[in-house]
Amino acid sequence: QYYTNRTDNAVVSNGTLKIIAKKESYSGSPYTSARLLSKGKFTFQYGKIECRAKLPADAGTWPAFWMLGNNITGSGWPACGEIDILEHKGNDLNKVYVALHYPGRSGGNAVSASFLKSNVTSEFHTYGCVWTPEIIQFLYDGTVLFSTGNNTTSMPFNQPFFILLNLAMGGTFGGAVDPQFTSAQYEIDYVRVYR
Repeated sequence: QYYTNRTDNAVVSNGTLKIIAKKESYSGSPYTSARLLSKGKFTFQYGKIECRAKLPADAGTWPAFWMLGNNITGSGWPACGEIDILEHKGNDLNKVYVALHYPGRSGGNAVSASFLKSNVTSEFHTYGCVWTPEIIQFLYDGTVLFSTGNNTTSMPFNQPFFILLNLAMGGTFGGAVDPQFTSAQYEIDYVRVYR
């Protein structure tokens, strides 16, 4: 997909943010979508973050709510660290994925878990993370799903991070896109940070 800055791909209406993927040829890509990030605008270190969202159901969609270390420009990835609070595949409906990426545990070797949850594409649910100097916990509707229990000083999760929301199409994680795909929507009610 090609991430645009157009309101065709990201718009606030009726009180929610809609990130919209479309099948259209644009700058050499067969799909357009949007990626919103707080880099240069807002970072935080430790606390609780949550997003209330409704996910797309279309095959090939890959919505995500995640964070990257603010030092990515100087350190690169995965040295900056990555906290994936929510990933979902339209090709594997109702399975919620969480992950931590850092040196030695990145890509397919990330510290990760997945959980089957119902109605994630038809109802709003809350996806969250509690992040402290000692622990990183992932939450679904306020209940802890997965806890790392081992944030140490040698890991990159002890510095400011910025927030990302995006709707990717296909790729190694998203998988094959439905040939009949025309459009899909990732709807976000809110993102909140508690410190």
